[in-house]
Amino acid sequence: MKIRDLPFHERPVRELLNLDENRAQPDANYAGYGWAKVASVWLGERRVDDVVILALHSADDAEPLPDDIELEFELPGAAPVSVLASQFLEQWLPQLPSASAIVLALCNPHGARLRAAAPMFYATGDVESWIETFDDPPEQRILLATDGEWRLT
Repeated sequence: MKIRDLPFHERPVRELLNLDENRAQPDANYAGYGWAKVASVWLGERRVDDVVILALHSADDAEPLPDDIELEFELPGAAPVSVLASQFLEQWLPQLPSASAIVLALCNPHGARLRAAAPMFYATGDVESWIETFDDPPEQRILLATDGEWRLT
């Protein structure tokens, strides 16, 4: 299968990040992927506006790479497909809508230093997604948290 043939589609952001239901913990078995354009997202304490979020998954058994991540795509009715993040991003970034920022919602268990043709935010550890609700003023925020740090390519 070619990288551009992967079923990597736009999805509603709550579905994409597994935020449709109220949960106390992230679902370790969730393996959804795709992209969504949002007005803003919080990366820890940092607000980033006009964002395309790419939800991807690193392979659990991947070898550590200093400057890349092995992605894994679970496909319905077929064996999983693996591809390097650098190759995937090279093919897919030009296909995405324009935005002020690109954010990878991608676990980076080995702390790889990613490079891309476009500036993007990525984490150096695991990434979890949450909805934060505030009462005054009433607001809900999409939060991507990491046990590492957020970096910009």
